[in-house]
Amino acid sequence: MSERHWRSLLLRLGSEMALWYCLPIAFLAVYVTRYAAPAAAILPHLQLIALSLLALAMLRLAADRWLPGMAARLLSASLAASLAASLLLYYGLTIIGLDSWGRVISWSLITTYAAQALDLAASLGLSTTAILAGAGCAYVALMVLAFLYLARFDWVPLLARRLSGSILALTTAAGSGTVAIGVYEFSAGPWIPQAEPVSLTFFPREATRTFQSQAIDSAEAAKRDKLEDAARAAYQPNPDAARRNVILIVVDALRPDHMGVNGYERETTPNLSRLAKAGLVRNIGAAHASCSESSCGLLSLASSKYVHQFSSRPFTLQQVLVQHGYRIHMILGGDHTNFYGLRESYGKVDSYFDGSSAQGYYMNDDRLVSDRLAGFASWDGTPVMMQFHLMSAHPLGKRHPDALRYQPVTNYARTGVRSGLDGPSEGTLNFYDNGVIQVDIAIASLLDILGRKGYLREALVVITADHGEHLGEHGIFGHGNSVDEPALRVPLLFLSYGYQPSAPFAGKRMAAQVDIAPTILAELGMPIPGTWIGQPLQQPGLASFSFFQQGAKVGLVDHQQPGRPWKYWIDARTSAEHAYDLGADPAENRNAIDDVAAELKQEWRLRVLPGATQSFSKL
Repeated sequence: MSERHWRSLLLRLGSEMALWYCLPIAFLAVYVTRYAAPAAAILPHLQLIALSLLALAMLRLAADRWLPGMAARLLSASLAASLAASLLLYYGLTIIGLDSWGRVISWSLITTYAAQALDLAASLGLSTTAILAGAGCAYVALMVLAFLYLARFDWVPLLARRLSGSILALTTAAGSGTVAIGVYEFSAGPWIPQAEPVSLTFFPREATRTFQSQAIDSAEAAKRDKLEDAARAAYQPNPDAARRNVILIVVDALRPDHMGVNGYERETTPNLSRLAKAGLVRNIGAAHASCSESSCGLLSLASSKYVHQFSSRPFTLQQVLVQHGYRIHMILGGDHTNFYGLRESYGKVDSYFDGSSAQGYYMNDDRLVSDRLAGFASWDGTPVMMQFHLMSAHPLGKRHPDALRYQPVTNYARTGVRSGLDGPSEGTLNFYDNGVIQVDIAIASLLDILGRKGYLREALVVITADHGEHLGEHGIFGHGNSVDEPALRVPLLFLSYGYQPSAPFAGKRMAAQVDIAPTILAELGMPIPGTWIGQPLQQPGLASFSFFQQGAKVGLVDHQQPGRPWKYWIDARTSAEHAYDLGADPAENRNAIDDVAAELKQEWRLRVLPGATQSFSKL
């Protein structure tokens, strides 16, 4: 091959490589700067891109040598378009995952939602026909662009047609072998510590302790596990405990201030309001969640721990009840099986069912929960704990016609996490409130079935949420993306069936999510594990501080001044500090950090240090 041909070949090859790397580099820039991923993720990801491009090059070389010219170019264009479309789709889904729940999307989530793509589109109010047509047109456009580019600048013919058959065969074999070795090395040792995104997608379980929106220090978690194991082994059940049935209803993304039973201007919860008027409800009003996403909220509820105190083997509410002879049943809307180890966090239970197990349902349809419960046998007298998870208030939850009271509606999941608005639009407000109406219908259905089957003969029912939801406050939508009050406040209601509580709740106080499990045990007369952090609401007094964390944002609520709680948090990425007088500024419109005494600020900094240290270690 002449020097001129080599120069042309290298120029075309270099230009094509530069074009291919534009998209990954742009994504990595966003990944590292906006989502605080470590810079160590850059090189491994570019290596995976190189491996993909090498595989593409080997296929194109083989096609150019053994197929007619036009057929080879069409095949090369379709392969290039497929790779480009895959990268665009993957990067888009990864950014959606990071924006929506603070994590790189997993392969199991991709496949699960792909199988229910039509239901997902319907829940978002999107036209399936338009989506399919748009995707098809986009792919055809990519293929046309690739075909036109290759017609003028393809380097493959310059190389393939100047190599002998044996040399070309050796080249493609060597290239294919390199790809195979690279894939094997990736699968055997993914770049989890470096937070390389593809590694996190295909190996999410290995990443659950090292790169979540909530970082957990492995060494400290191991120490806490020893304490949890000791507490579990030493625990002595109370033989005289009141073994009432425990019904825990957790509603995903339910805000207390949008519930009619809490005084909201719209009567979104008529069924709960009727129960409250009948004297069955003890309404705490609101509690403070430990974070603004599902996994840590549910674990905090079950283990009575704040995020910086998490470990791998917590002594949970379910385990305490098992030691008192309870059977545990989990009936959960949504996909908990494939969502970053949520299923494992529930531990051993007598029966487990979630949206991924349901056949013939959209996984976020709460009717699968009530229909599953309807198939249960009547209560046989053995105490049970049933935990339900409802999705009707979540933006991906399925809305049914009987709950569409307010119009027009806008599903804010379509608009992204942030917008230029500061507060809910009419459509957003209507959409969310319709979801709360459906939650109330779903809860009424569950209570009706439980009552008819005898499970409410003597039972404690607890209704709460895993986290709150932004509806446009400060221009933010959804959850898992802030530590503002809309994302952290959750409802907390206790319903007593067949008995009168022996101890009232102690005065008006702001409960924390970690207080729910101790309150349940106190209601039943069961000892509270010594490793639990929360305190029962029946106990007088209030913890001086409650804590919260979401990714790099770590903070506390200071209750030392009665009736005047202060909220403080620090962003571990930027060291920016925020303080709000929640009594005077519940909407958190003014950062009053400069008004706080230096001694008090220093106390707050020291108290949030354990959580902040874990966040720093992740960055």
